[in-house]
Amino acid sequence: MPDIKAGDPFGMELNGVSDADWSLALQRIVHDLRSDFIYAPHIGFVYRKAGKELVEIVKKELKNGQFKPGLPLTIEVPKSQRMSVRVRPPRPGPAFSRPGSILFPKDRLLYQLLADKAAPIIDARTDPERSFSHRLDDEDSPSMFKPTRACWAMLQKALADHSAKKSNRYVVKIDVANFFGSLNQHTLINVLADAGYPQRYLTRLEALLTAFTGERSSRGIIQGIYPSDLLGNFYLEPIDRLLADQAIPSARYVDDVYIFLPSVDASERLMRILIPELRSYDLVLNEAKSAIMPKSALNTEEPDLEALFEDAVEEISNQIEEADFDADYGFQAEWEDEDEEEDDDDSDDDDDDLELKATKVLFDAITDHPGHEETIERFCLPLFAKALSDHAVEHVLDAFSKRPSMSQIYASYLAKFLDQQRVYDFLCESLDDETLVDWQVMWILAALITRKPPDDDPVGEALRILRAGTRHEATRATAAIFVGRYGDAARRRALVAVYGTLSPYIQAAIYFSSRYWPRVEKGNAKAQWGSLNPLNEMLTKAMAS
Repeated sequence: MPDIKAGDPFGMELNGVSDADWSLALQRIVHDLRSDFIYAPHIGFVYRKAGKELVEIVKKELKNGQFKPGLPLTIEVPKSQRMSVRVRPPRPGPAFSRPGSILFPKDRLLYQLLADKAAPIIDARTDPERSFSHRLDDEDSPSMFKPTRACWAMLQKALADHSAKKSNRYVVKIDVANFFGSLNQHTLINVLADAGYPQRYLTRLEALLTAFTGERSSRGIIQGIYPSDLLGNFYLEPIDRLLADQAIPSARYVDDVYIFLPSVDASERLMRILIPELRSYDLVLNEAKSAIMPKSALNTEEPDLEALFEDAVEEISNQIEEADFDADYGFQAEWEDEDEEEDDDDSDDDDDDLELKATKVLFDAITDHPGHEETIERFCLPLFAKALSDHAVEHVLDAFSKRPSMSQIYASYLAKFLDQQRVYDFLCESLDDETLVDWQVMWILAALITRKPPDDDPVGEALRILRAGTRHEATRATAAIFVGRYGDAARRRALVAVYGTLSPYIQAAIYFSSRYWPRVEKGNAKAQWGSLNPLNEMLTKAMAS
């Protein structure tokens, strides 16, 4: 039987794909949800409660040639970097942003499955002496990659080892501009083909990537999910190989490349080769972040700050499993699934017994180390949240508007302390702050969802956000879940009234929230909406479980 059905790039026989493959893909998606750019509990509910049904649907559609991928849901996410403002006195400018996306369940499952099939091939072709980001974990690991902290530590050791050699006097630090948005999908497919990725998967992966860009372009892949992390990191493997062929020492972390050379003249010769090579991969240098420097410039981390970090890492490593200790510098802040059974909450009974003396010392030094605030926050705040320590509450309330890129972690931390009136009032008042972007408002709503409000005011504000057509879908959907969960009968009627004017994504959010409604209203929601669109159909299956 032919592997590709006529006229359909997704017609696919599933020989060689086992039940274990699908199960692992599901486990990895659930693990990956913790770091998604978009809060979407109704999507996560499908993976957790109807995973087997989702697998069967995808398998059936692939076999019948009926699989049709859709567009991702994408929102602008603030970056740490800000535009400079040339005024007196100095003030921070607007934050730059990057796109953050999630896929709908069928698309994400297939994308993860295809990435899992590519993982061992990519691992065999990746030079562990040169590439340090997104190191693959055990082949059956739900986390897919080794903890970020461990990968970063390996990079730092490699940089120190290269710097220790007398022949390496200078470092060329390369940063690629808009890396994930610029890479050429066809080139990525060719690199994978050269590595031995089977054609039967290659064809589907290319068609999937093209579909995710709306078939307008063959440039870029979505950011923020495991498969893209794997493929994006591998895209620069030929650059690692180019430097290896030239016997030039290097170390790379995604698109940040550190190249060690004996002289500035040598770096000039290198750039004559490297820039055209990058261009052949449709990549250009970020000139503002690329530089040639003495190797001593790599050791700019303040020694006392590094010592504080070492003490804090040692302290927490003795108390938390390595797999749970993962983030930009620490472990990724997790959003508790408000739908988990009550008896599942016992697993974290000892979290408030964590000893965080060294972590608090590190955090209290934050004002002494300007430029390192976010690094310290990303390490400390998830730990404080896990331990239910309000040590950083005042700091976060003050910093919330100053660092929009940290809103997800800030809101996740503050969600633990909604019983404190100042925290609750701050988040409610922030819903009406017009200086905040939709991504920030979405995470504020996500924090408020974790506790029943004492009055109707925030429910009314969430309903106003839902009705605002200029708001992003992800923000409106989160507002809909808040209203649906905590609103009274009048608020629920308002949701029903506006339902038909909304996108399927927001409709699914309202349907998801109907689980909290009285029995009759819940039954009416299922009867009217349960099979209205594919996402609602999946939610119906998930609710039934």
